Amino acid sequence: MDANKLLAIVCVSEMLMESSSSSEDSEEDDNKKIFALASVIRETHPRQTGYLSVIMEYSNSDFWRHFRVSQATFNYLLRFMEKNKFRSEITYYGGYEPLSNSEVLLITLQYLGNQGAIRLLADKFDRTESSIWNAIEWVCNFLFKHQSCFIKWPVETEMPYIASKFKDKCGFPGVVGAIDGCHIPFHPLFADQKSYRNYKKFHSFVIMAIVLYDGTFSYVFSEFPGSSHDSYIFHRSSLYNKLNNRCSSMFNPRRYHIIGDSAFPIQQWCLTPYKKGTNGITRSQRTFNFKLSATRMVVEHSFGELKNRFRRCQNVYAKIDKAVNVVVSSCVLHNICIQKGDINRESYCHIPLHCNVIPNHCDQR
Repeated sequence: MDANKLLAIVCVSEMLMESSSSSEDSEEDDNKKIFALASVIRETHPRQTGYLSVIMEYSNSDFWRHFRVSQATFNYLLRFMEKNKFRSEITYYGGYEPLSNSEVLLITLQYLGNQGAIRLLADKFDRTESSIWNAIEWVCNFLFKHQSCFIKWPVETEMPYIASKFKDKCGFPGVVGAIDGCHIPFHPLFADQKSYRNYKKFHSFVIMAIVLYDGTFSYVFSEFPGSSHDSYIFHRSSLYNKLNNRCSSMFNPRRYHIIGDSAFPIQQWCLTPYKKGTNGITRSQRTFNFKLSATRMVVEHSFGELKNRFRRCQNVYAKIDKAVNVVVSSCVLHNICIQKGDINRESYCHIPLHCNVIPNHCDQR
C-alpha cells in the first residue's frame, strides 16, 4: 500500500475518533467505519523467495534428504496424480499464483518427511500457512483414496512365491504375511485423552498392518486409540472377517498362514508362538518360536522404515481423521518407494517403534 493511501486512512480514522456523539448508535457506526477502513490494510510478512528454483539445482542426494524420496519417485508420483485427475481444474482468481501440482507434492513430501512447523514450510515456499495446510490435505486425501492401487492383498497365484521368499529368511514354511500393530504418537483433544493414552503413558493411535517378505504393506488398518489391544483391533478389522469367514477365497489355510506375536489369536490361518506354561516349553517349541519370531521381524522393520523415512509418523499434530490420512498416505508412499527401488539411505536403529501394544504378550522363546 502506498504512503498517500495509508495517510488518508489514518486521517479519516482520527477524524472519526475526534467526533463525539451522545447517540450510542452513532458510536457503533463510527467503530464499524474504523474497522472497515483498517481492514483494507493488508497484513504482510516477509518470506523467503526462489526456493523452487533452488530445488531444481538439488543433486539426487540432496533431493532425497529434503523430500525423503528420489527424483525418479517424485516424477512417478506426479505423473500418477495427474493421470488420475488430481486437481484437474485449477481456477485462478487473481493475486498469488495458484499452487501447481508439483509444488503441492513437494510441500506434502517435505511435511511428511520432517517434524518442522507449518510456518517454516510457509516461509520456505513463500505461501500462507493456510495454503500449506490445503496442499497437505489435498495430497493425503488423494493418496488415501487411491491406497488400493499400492496396498494390495496378493492374489492366490502369488502365494507360492511369497511363501518361498519368507522361507528363505529363516526356514519357516507357508508364511504369506506378518502382522503387528504400531503406536503412532499424536495429540488428541482433552476429552479423548484417556482413551488414547497407552500403556507406555503417552497418547497414540494404533496402525495395524500385514507386511510381505519385501517390507511392503499388503493391508493397513488404523484409527483405534492407543489403549486398545492388538487382538481387539484385529477382531474388528475387515481382514479378520474375511479370513474368518472366507479364508479359502484368499489362500489355502491348510498350506499358508499369516504369523503374529502372542497378542493375536491362534487360528488355522494365523500362527503365533507357543506360550511358556508352568512346565516351560520343549526344545522343538523353542525352535519354532525362534524361527517364527525371526521371520516376523520384517513387520517391525517396515514400521521402523516408515517412521524413519516419513518422520511425521513419529509425532502427528492433527485431529484423528487427518492423522490417520497422514499415516496411511505415508504407508502408500512407503510401498511406492520399495516398488521403485527407492531405498532408505539412513539407519533407523535409534527410533522407538512402539510395536508391542501390551508388554505381557511378547514372544516366549
